[in-house]
Amino acid sequence: MSKETAAPAQSAPELYVSSPGRPPKETTFREWVVVNQIGISLTILAMLLALHNLYPSLRPYTQPFFELSYYDSAANSYVQGWDDVYFVASAVLALTAIRAIAIEWILQPLARCAGLKRKGSVRLAEQGWQALYYGFIWGVGLYLWKNSHYWFDFGAIWDQWPARPLSGLMKWYLLVELSFLIQQIFVIHVEERRKDHYQMLSHHIITSTLLSSAYIYGFYNVSNVVLCLMDIVDFLLPSAKILKYLKFQNACNVAFGIFMSTWFVTRHILYNVLTWSILKNIPAKMPYGCYSGGELTSTNGYPNALAYMFAPFRSLENPICMNGTIKWIFLSFLISLQVLSIVWFAMIVRVAYGVICTGAADDSRSDEEDEVEANIEDATNGSVRLAAKESVSATPVVNDTAPGLDGRRSNGAASMRARGRGRVPFDQSDRKALLGRIGCDKPT
Repeated sequence: MSKETAAPAQSAPELYVSSPGRPPKETTFREWVVVNQIGISLTILAMLLALHNLYPSLRPYTQPFFELSYYDSAANSYVQGWDDVYFVASAVLALTAIRAIAIEWILQPLARCAGLKRKGSVRLAEQGWQALYYGFIWGVGLYLWKNSHYWFDFGAIWDQWPARPLSGLMKWYLLVELSFLIQQIFVIHVEERRKDHYQMLSHHIITSTLLSSAYIYGFYNVSNVVLCLMDIVDFLLPSAKILKYLKFQNACNVAFGIFMSTWFVTRHILYNVLTWSILKNIPAKMPYGCYSGGELTSTNGYPNALAYMFAPFRSLENPICMNGTIKWIFLSFLISLQVLSIVWFAMIVRVAYGVICTGAADDSRSDEEDEVEANIEDATNGSVRLAAKESVSATPVVNDTAPGLDGRRSNGAASMRARGRGRVPFDQSDRKALLGRIGCDKPT
């Protein structure tokens, strides 16, 4: 063979790609963590438990991982402190293992038994875990709120501040909620990145910062109310998605309507009433100044520059001060959460309004994830035709990561993605198409 006609030598990467019997792609660290999260979490917890049981001299160091710290037997109550960080760390590991076990060993096999394919079973399992956790933790929070002195009396929330003792159940509830938020930050980074990654990351960071700061400052009551108002919505949305995946169309339609109504009432009415109570009742019921041992010791709310803000974080013995600056720091976090909720709810309303009133929906959250079917068989002009023919079926699927609505369409091998803000036309008279756009049916 001549030099001109000889095939060029292939580099190692080219041979790797072109070889039909190439080895599997090398696993990244992120993928390894996802696959082994059960083993990693349980191994660390087992090691801590072994040290706790086999070496009694180490129990003062290992006990905070498994038990609530700072118990006052005389008052039968708890206070907060830095040892609570160990409990949060072990709870993050436990929640990681429980979530993976529930999804991979229980919920996904049940979804397969219900007739769902691999992708659908994974999605149902993920939503099932969300529904299980939020249903349970919301029940605990509602029990604490219902049996409190501030049940639907937002002004009474501030009556006992800055009393720092709290019940064991309240402390466990707040620390588990904080652990779940931290664990969610881990989940959205190690698993496949979603369209609203940064919105969810911002939400979890703001909420975890707000909750941990409120815990240190003794704002247990307001934390309980805020979490109850948030968690009910996070329970209803995955419940509606589960009904959708199981093809309970009418039930999904009803559940989605309940979800939207509950979202509006809890996150945009009651939440704002709570925010207004902070503006109104501080300093009316919570006079500005510094408190020590629950007593007002100084009316000077600015004792030494900014150091007073971090004094409660350093030691329980340090005073807690309240003034306009601290008030507005907490308010800014609450308002930030409200802004995120408004953005998400506006997207939901926009899609629902477009479907019901115009017969076409323009979902601004769908730039990255919407898959519009395209036929590329026209080789003469290289044009791309959208698969809008009757012979092509489209199956919208509700977005699994945040309270918006994304449509997904697939068409086998001869299809491609086309991203953009274009409207997706469909027949308004087709009831299945309408339900499909809100995530309750699969239109054909």
